[in-house]
Amino acid sequence: RSSKMQSWWLAAGLGPLLVLAQAPVQTALDYNSVEYKAKKFVDDAEEAMRLEAISSTFASWRYESNITDETQKVSEAATTKFELLNKKFGKEAQSFDLNQIKDKEVVRKLRLMKNIGTAALPTDKLKNFISLTAEMGKKYSTAKVMDFETKQKKLSLEPELSEILAKSRNAEELKYYWEQWRESSGKQIKPMYHKYVDMYNEAATLNGFKDASIMKVDPYESDTFQEEMEETWLGLKPLYEQLHAYVRSKLHGFYGEDIVKNSGPLPAHLLGNMWAQSWSNIADILKPYPNKPSINVTGEMIKQGWTPTKMFQKADDFFQSMGLDKMPDKFWSGSILEKPADGRELTCHASAWDFYNGEDFRIKQCTRVNQEDFVTVNHEMGHIQYYLQYKNQSYFYR
Repeated sequence: RSSKMQSWWLAAGLGPLLVLAQAPVQTALDYNSVEYKAKKFVDDAEEAMRLEAISSTFASWRYESNITDETQKVSEAATTKFELLNKKFGKEAQSFDLNQIKDKEVVRKLRLMKNIGTAALPTDKLKNFISLTAEMGKKYSTAKVMDFETKQKKLSLEPELSEILAKSRNAEELKYYWEQWRESSGKQIKPMYHKYVDMYNEAATLNGFKDASIMKVDPYESDTFQEEMEETWLGLKPLYEQLHAYVRSKLHGFYGEDIVKNSGPLPAHLLGNMWAQSWSNIADILKPYPNKPSINVTGEMIKQGWTPTKMFQKADDFFQSMGLDKMPDKFWSGSILEKPADGRELTCHASAWDFYNGEDFRIKQCTRVNQEDFVTVNHEMGHIQYYLQYKNQSYFYR
């Protein structure tokens, strides 16, 4: 063979060996780099937390859809397990020097992981905090009030009290239910809530924050979040002042000066909603042109025989009409769309759930056939649309 051929043969024959010989050296260097270790840690931790979140979320669903001592015990255990895992990974995340990492995604996720919330509490206190939170939720969800007229029948927030607050125009009755529900719920929760705040502030301090208010806004990833919210509120305030003045004038005309004063806070019990968060239920009092046709569709919904399921189907049609995804079959089979008739206690407050497995998305709502709840139905289904759209995102971004 010529020297050229020999050179080619050596290059062709030994080339792959040279490449193979170099690869382990390069890989070993990668394995030992902070960049590699940080990315592998984040990837492994994220998947472990996602899997734990699936179990924890299913346990929470079973508890909130059927409140018993047993389901509470299982839910608390699952939440504790998740939070301890959160603490473990959070502590490890805090050991990384972010200045040595170039991957922006890894840096962002490590920052998110470093704030471990209430998991920062010592284990015994963490368990107490989880039990405390569950107890407060139970008090709220199971509160009962004796009826106004006979004081013989117990009424729940959903549907009885909500319907009375929406429909009654008897100021004395409305005040009774507004106050008695708070006696049965808020007053019972108050001693626990003081402990809750103290423990939350302790956890915030352990996470390096001044107090819980700062820790709570940290996930928004904005150093000026509170200032932004203040600026937004100040922009809206002039409109709210005009709205309050208008509503005061209408309520004053309907109920009289003895009940609705010319100044001071508006009587919350007269606004058609247990929390005064929506005033649409007193549109009959507030509408500026009483003789014009009503835009409230409750009557028409009832006339057409709508059911809670139909309300959700209509909301699904609306989102699909904008090109968004239809609700998956599991949504319809797994959700609770109206209050069960079996007498169980459950959290009726409307909520949307992502179970983090990419296929289970549910709503739990004790839906009533009226316009107010139809708005809520669309609101909750909006959450589900978000869950569907980002189901393929990594766990920390969901």
